[in-house]
Amino acid sequence: MTNVGRLLAGDERGAVLVQVAIAILVLTAMATFVVDHGVLWVSRGQAQNAADAGALSGAIARAYDELTDPPASNGKTFSSAMGAALANNVWTTAPTAQVSWACPAGVAGSCVRVDVYRNGELGSTPLPTIFGKLLNIPSQGVRATATARVATGNASNCMRPFAVADKWIDNVSPALNPRKFERWQTQGGHAVQLNPKDVYVPPSSGSAGTGYTVAADLGAPVTLKRGNPNQTADSNVEPGWTLPVRLPDGNGGYLSGAADYSAAIKYCVGNPVTLGQYLPTEDGVMSGPTSQGVSTDADSLINRDSGATWNTPANSVEGTCAPACAPMSPRIVPIAVFDMDEYQWRKAENNWTTAWEPGVGPGTGAFSCPAGGSCIRVVNILGFFVDGMSGNDVVGHLASYPGEFVLNAPTVGGGAAFLKTIQLVR
Repeated sequence: MTNVGRLLAGDERGAVLVQVAIAILVLTAMATFVVDHGVLWVSRGQAQNAADAGALSGAIARAYDELTDPPASNGKTFSSAMGAALANNVWTTAPTAQVSWACPAGVAGSCVRVDVYRNGELGSTPLPTIFGKLLNIPSQGVRATATARVATGNASNCMRPFAVADKWIDNVSPALNPRKFERWQTQGGHAVQLNPKDVYVPPSSGSAGTGYTVAADLGAPVTLKRGNPNQTADSNVEPGWTLPVRLPDGNGGYLSGAADYSAAIKYCVGNPVTLGQYLPTEDGVMSGPTSQGVSTDADSLINRDSGATWNTPANSVEGTCAPACAPMSPRIVPIAVFDMDEYQWRKAENNWTTAWEPGVGPGTGAFSCPAGGSCIRVVNILGFFVDGMSGNDVVGHLASYPGEFVLNAPTVGGGAAFLKTIQLVR
């Protein structure tokens, strides 16, 4: 081979080295994009999970444990939100978090916002890079935000078969003990209004009416006094007067009988009951099944959480088996509040076929109870902590309760909503 040939051959070998060097640079850049960007994307999802968990946990605490507005800077809501956020690592390391109470624009209600940092801000540790260091990129970062709010519910799929009369304004005999609801009375076979008469205004989306409110009645002791659907309602509706009702069975019908009634007290039936819905009344007082479901059976409400008691100053349950035995104490149950104005008129008139205009009186259209016979209209749903039995009556305290939100069903406002639902709004 001539000298020229050898020189050309050497030049070709140098060209390969240049190509390899360029390839290494390209591969490094690709590795930086694939590996380090993958770390970024995984961490971004973990940071969002941490923010979501913190916001939801804080909103739950704000709904049931700390009712002050705004919550304390070091209270239960703050601790719950911060603890849940920091319990979720972002790329093997706990993030830094901030908790605040601002709702996003256009969102009303009680909110909890959690901002999570893993980018060097607020003392957080930035994310590492693996191949980026070769390109003089020593670190990278992510942040995430989430906001949850406490909203009102209008349905429950754990309804118990108790329906208690709502509150009213007593204009007839406020000095009586116990007081009676007095608007309708049977005369000549028909319902006639008294004069003066008591006034009942059911809760609506914009008002609490004359009924129960969270501000006035949360934690209040209430006795569910056993009413008999077969008796007249002319004069026996008093505070706490309670009717046994039949709950939906999920197949278009309604549960009925002693065994179903006792079981419905102990456990969720799993079929939603909404505000505005009519529920058939049971036939009789159901004293025996009530005692079985509340206290005497081995799986009764009391025996499923025997150590639970109501803490009156804190308006909360203490000594409960929850969350080990259930998400919350089995002794906190939802109960219906019914429009006793409508019920008293129907009993006094013996009319279960004419429509009723809430807050006004009988209407002009046709009506029928869902299972025939008599029924009540649900105007609100309350949480109720069961203390126990007093004779045939159930005693307890009013409480908030987790609810559901059903579209096209009525809602209640004016602070009358005891059902709470947690919504992630951002």
